[in-house]
Formats: sequence, structure tokens, C-alpha cells
Amino acid sequence: MILTKISKVLEIENCNKDVLIKSMYKSDFWEAINPTKKMEAKFIAPNVLYTKIYDQISVVNVPIEMEGELVLSDEGEQGEKGRLIDFNVRNNKDVKTLEGRIRVKSLSSTKSKIGVFVESLILTSDFLNLIGGAADLILQMKITDMLRNLEKYCKSNDLKQFL
Repeated sequence: MILTKISKVLEIENCNKDVLIKSMYKSDFWEAINPTKKMEAKFIAPNVLYTKIYDQISVVNVPIEMEGELVLSDEGEQGEKGRLIDFNVRNNKDVKTLEGRIRVKSLSSTKSKIGVFVESLILTSDFLNLIGGAADLILQMKITDMLRNLEKYCKSNDLKQFL
């Protein structure tokens, strides 16, 4: 099943683009902004984040336990569009395919615009049967919550602590 494309963009104060990008390669960063009840994260390669997630999906009231790897591929600066980081998920029994990109653009030395764009999501039939047709909505909510958590974090903390 291929779900609709998802895009979320947010401008974040107290968020330097270069520090944010370096922070993305630290597991503590992902644990700090994660939108789930519990997340264990560690980089098993310089650009491969292994995560184990525990959550309760309120939309369908189903407990979720998921693990897999998020591969980040830095494509560098893309002119006026900012820095592009492609991502995909692998070794996940519940998600066959999840591909997208993160774009980070500097608006000033202390303000960045970050966008998360999901191009394709294909779930395994077992997982799809568990959550029903709510997968689009769940992923949209989690991405929105993750960006809001990043915004909240930046209001009272310095991303440099991850470096």
C-alpha cells in the first residue's frame, strides 16, 4: 500500500542550521525530539540510526513496538533550497518502504526552516491490518509532533549540547 505524500515544514527560532544538521547524526538528538512514548536510538554507522520504538497509537488504540534502521544520505547544499538529506528505512518488519527527504534552510544565524517530505510509505500487510487505514494520519501526526518537539526543545535548550 502506497500512502499519500506527506510534507511538513516549520520555521524554528534558536536553531542554527549547521548545528541542527550535525545534531541529526547524534542518537541523543532523536531521543530528545521523538514523538513516541519511548525510543531507544543509536547510530550503528555514521549515517545509520537504529531505533526501537514503543508507542500507543491513540487513533486506533493499538500498542506499537517497532524497530529498524533509518539511513540518512546527505546530498549537500541545493542552492537556495538549503541542505538536502534523503532518508529511507530498512530492516523493519512492519515497514517495507519509507523514503523521503529532510530539507534544512538557514533563515538567519539563529533561525532555520526545516521540512520533512515523505515520498513513499509501504507497510507490511500484518502491520496494515493492525492499524487499518489510519497509517497516513498517524505518520502525519508523528512528523508534526517531532517538529513541534524540536521547536520546543530549541526554545529552552541549545542544540550544541548534542555535539
